[in-house]
Amino acid sequence: MLKKLGKTITIANAIAFTIVILVGGVSIFLTQDILHNAYKIEKLSRDIVVVDSIHADTYRLILAIHHFLIEPDELYSDEVRELIADLKNKVEDYKEDELREIAPKEGNMEIQLLDIILEDVKGLDGVSELMYEFSQTGNLDRDKLIRLEAFGYELEDTTKRINKIHFDKIGKWTDESLTNMWMILFIYLVFITLGGLTIYEGHRVLLKKVVRPIKDLAAATIEFAEGKLNKRVATDSQTEIGQLYQSFNTMAERLQENDEILRKFNEALEKKVKERTIELQKANVQLQKTQNALIRTEKVAAVGQIAAGVTHEIKNPLNSLSINAQMLLKELSAKFGADSPSYESAALIRYEINRINNILEEFVKYAKFPEPQFFENDMNQVISEVADLISHSAQDSGISIKLSLSDDLLPFKFDARQIKVVLMNLAQNAIKAMKSGGFLEIKTSCSDDSIIITVSDTGEGIAEKNLEVIFSPFFSTKEGGLGLGLSIVQRVVESHGGKIQCTSTVGSGTVFEITLPIERG
Repeated sequence: MLKKLGKTITIANAIAFTIVILVGGVSIFLTQDILHNAYKIEKLSRDIVVVDSIHADTYRLILAIHHFLIEPDELYSDEVRELIADLKNKVEDYKEDELREIAPKEGNMEIQLLDIILEDVKGLDGVSELMYEFSQTGNLDRDKLIRLEAFGYELEDTTKRINKIHFDKIGKWTDESLTNMWMILFIYLVFITLGGLTIYEGHRVLLKKVVRPIKDLAAATIEFAEGKLNKRVATDSQTEIGQLYQSFNTMAERLQENDEILRKFNEALEKKVKERTIELQKANVQLQKTQNALIRTEKVAAVGQIAAGVTHEIKNPLNSLSINAQMLLKELSAKFGADSPSYESAALIRYEINRINNILEEFVKYAKFPEPQFFENDMNQVISEVADLISHSAQDSGISIKLSLSDDLLPFKFDARQIKVVLMNLAQNAIKAMKSGGFLEIKTSCSDDSIIITVSDTGEGIAEKNLEVIFSPFFSTKEGGLGLGLSIVQRVVESHGGKIQCTSTVGSGTVFEITLPIERG
């Protein structure tokens, strides 16, 4: 069940406010009681002053009576009568004030004492009469005056008793006020202690239940924004904080699911793009191959037309010239000898006729090169036969031949005659490149569904600028070369579905690598 955090805080605030109001109300009530006691003490203080005044007047009256007894004189008698009159008026006024402020109650000691004082004041009227009689006649009854003096002492004693009542009340109210003060202090200390503990506990709960969860959620949000979509938060809170955590986790899960879907979509899209790119690359390679093939076909066609024209227009006359040159050589040898200038001129004519004839044969061979005939053959055996064919030539040139043939190479279908042409061409080029002797190696190896034939030499090498055009027809760096040998090699390799690559370093040697598929579609 969801607990409303706002409602809980409102209730807690309401409880705290109620407690503050109650503590404040009790403190105000106690303070009011203290103030009320202060007001009563103030009133009693005025009453004490009045009673002290009555007591002082009583003392003066007794003192005046004593003076009169010692030295009867009208001055003292007038003073006595004035003091008695004043006492009577003060007591009556004081009683009247007390009766207005204090409702008459049966057994009220202060009122009873005031009544006694009034009786004593009435008893002092006899003293006034004696003083008056003395002023008229000059006679004084001392014994009666001494008896009446007792009312003065009794009045003095009664005023002391009234003030004692006043002081007792003041002491009582002072104790009550002091008690109230201690109660206020106690309530204050209790309130401060409980309030401090409550605030501390509330602060701790707030940190634990609100602040820290929010900080954790904020930190998780930052990490989530940085890309950590697997970030989750946990809490046991049943308030809106818990609901917020749950909402965050739900949002994170949905975003992670969407990100996973998007990631998979991107991967699939990337895969398709790669597949299409590979297809396009293959198509481009195939297109380049087709284009190169078309170019070569055009060149072959052009060479074929040239060869056909040359054969038709030059071959027959050239044969006649060759026959006549041979006959001429025989006649000149017979008449002038083989060392004569005429014989040498005729021999040069025959040499040039033969060279032209060889060029025509190369043209015809390149233009009318037959399609390969695929039969199952052993490549290692073919390479061994080529090595035997060139061994004498290599030995004469001071060249060592090494065969590194793989034992894992099984027989497969290829045109053995055309492959021999390829290997013979590469081997002869290598021998010609190693004029001062060297090392020729032919190596075979297997790679997946293909075989690799490597022909490497330690000859003079090929310049880097020529590596891209060495397979072009009619390109040659050799004096008198027609430049069709490597073109024929490339044509044979590609007709077998393979490819040929060349790497070379001037002064270090050249490596030709031929890759042929074992299975063709």
